[in-house]
Amino acid sequence: MGIFGTKDEKPKPDFSKVQSGGSSTAPAPQPQADGDGSSSGGGGTYVVVAGDSLSKIARRYYGDANKWPRIYEANKSIISNPDLIYPGQSLQIPS
Repeated sequence: MGIFGTKDEKPKPDFSKVQSGGSSTAPAPQPQADGDGSSSGGGGTYVVVAGDSLSKIARRYYGDANKWPRIYEANKSIISNPDLIYPGQSLQIPS
């Protein structure tokens, strides 16, 4: 067909079933607890990984993201802004 013909065009990909959300090939972060080796119910320490927030850590340890202030209060000496935590920081997780 001519220059503007549609016969030689490839079909466009269908993205109608794509869902939003994060995905990664990186392994899921593992809480690092001290003491008895358990992270359920809080207690211990946690090393921050990329993508973490205090609410995500609170959800992981306490089952409730709204309990992030407990972690912030216990770590005020190393966290100046609760919205800014950095990979590699070691946070105390209160029971």
